[in-house]
Amino acid sequence: MFNRFSINFDYDGKHYHGAIKPLQGGLQNRIPTTFQVFLNNVYCGLMKRRGDDWETDSPKCAVMVNVIGNRIYDWYE
Repeated sequence: MFNRFSINFDYDGKHYHGAIKPLQGGLQNRIPTTFQVFLNNVYCGLMKRRGDDWETDSPKCAVMVNVIGNRIYDWYE
């Protein structure tokens, strides 16, 4: 459940590949709620799930927060 996993997606004409590292801190419906995000070999900050919404502490991935969040959610389905 807390193992790192890969994501890939295209956003605004650019391809992103990266890794998501779930953090132990909380669970919602048996899914972690906090994740470290690495995109194109760069640390992009934390993402947190609040109910059905996603938020981030990083301006680097703020515009892609829902895209990244959907990839995380897909991993656990």
